[in-house]
Amino acid sequence: MNARQFIHLMFLMGSTFIYADKLCAKPLTLESFLSQVRSGNPDLQSSKLRAEALEQRIDPAGALDDPFVAAGVDDVPFRGGSDYIRRYQVSQSIPFPGKRAAREAIAEHRALSAHSDAETVAREVTVLATQAFYRTYYNAKALELNDKLKQLVLSSVESIKIHYKTGEANHHDVLLAKVEASILDVEKLRLLRDQKILHALLNELRSLPPTTPVDDLRIQFSDNNLQEPEVPDLKNQPELKALEYNVMQAEKEQRLAELAYFPDFVIQGMALQPNSSNMDIPSSWGLMVGVNVPLYVEQKQAPLENAAIIDKKAAVLEEQKIKNRLNTEAIDAKKQFETARDVVSLYKTKVLPSTQLAAKSAKIDYIANKISLIQYFEVLKVQRTQELEYLAAQIDVELAKIRIKELLTAPPILKLAPTKPSLFETSSMRGGSMGGGDTVSSTVTMGRDMSGPTRKPKSPSGGGSRNAGMGGGM
Repeated sequence: MNARQFIHLMFLMGSTFIYADKLCAKPLTLESFLSQVRSGNPDLQSSKLRAEALEQRIDPAGALDDPFVAAGVDDVPFRGGSDYIRRYQVSQSIPFPGKRAAREAIAEHRALSAHSDAETVAREVTVLATQAFYRTYYNAKALELNDKLKQLVLSSVESIKIHYKTGEANHHDVLLAKVEASILDVEKLRLLRDQKILHALLNELRSLPPTTPVDDLRIQFSDNNLQEPEVPDLKNQPELKALEYNVMQAEKEQRLAELAYFPDFVIQGMALQPNSSNMDIPSSWGLMVGVNVPLYVEQKQAPLENAAIIDKKAAVLEEQKIKNRLNTEAIDAKKQFETARDVVSLYKTKVLPSTQLAAKSAKIDYIANKISLIQYFEVLKVQRTQELEYLAAQIDVELAKIRIKELLTAPPILKLAPTKPSLFETSSMRGGSMGGGDTVSSTVTMGRDMSGPTRKPKSPSGGGSRNAGMGGGM
């Protein structure tokens, strides 16, 4: 077994160990994570409880005021004595007909609006949790990519050292490979820091301690996921419903303000009982009916009615604003899905196949000493980066779908895929022809104004590096 074959075998064994370790971990799917969020997120629970609290206020809003009951003594002489009168009194306030119903309707619409707000909060939390889940999964895959590239670089260092001892390699290549490994270490530290933050966010959404271990995430993509989802009916959108209930509430408040011009009634009953039979006053009772007189109309009832009319106009305008925003958001979310779907198709049918051919050609050229080791690294890094970008594009499709399903007027938007893929030029392969012929073009065309490399190839390290073997490669 030569050095190239040995290094390739070690790389495969390392990948196998990593994969086996992942299989032993308990996977966390998006469905199970969202279920934990729905049952534990404090924002969801508090919004539901507040809606339930407002619902409990509906019946009290339409109830009569508590009656006033009094008992005491009357006609007590100043000179003393036991002759006095017991007096009993009961009074009940009765609002003008229609006021109670209006108050109850106002409370009911306020509760219904709160329930719709709770549904909106649930949608917002669902979108945030989904984005956090996919972002964490993307970060985990980036760490796996980093480990694979790091292992490849370290394997190449050993290969270069072997060839350096025989005079077939340049010591400069060993230093360059170590620099590449250090760069990957720095990148891994950043990814690990991001991972801790993302894990804390996942735990926060589930109302768990931030240091709670997070199981390995599992996502299964399929071609069926590329089917365009239907835009939901705006009539069922909780944000719009909440504004509709606000308009109804404003209408009832205007009605209540109009009824404020009419007086409320007070019914009062009284009973008198002498304390002594020696008193020449018989027991008696009485009944009174009174009204409150709205004398201060200009200072009270009229301004309240005007305020109710203005509130109703504002509520109607807010409802129209939400309708317009939801219509725009539905179109925007649909176009985001179409764009993400096209990007996935582009990577799957053009970018990745072309890059795979380029990697195979680069491997042949490297073995034939037509390109340097560092140039071969560049091709492999671009290939791995594009695999990560393809994953990002697939995630963008799922994020666009959840954006359409959980339609919001102001959704949090996360986009992982780049504007154009990481590419390379044949100029970076100055030592060879990348396999020759029509194997692969210099760049992958992304359409008008979207063609060209996004990575700058490194300068060749010198002719001596072309003799440094690295095994079967990737």
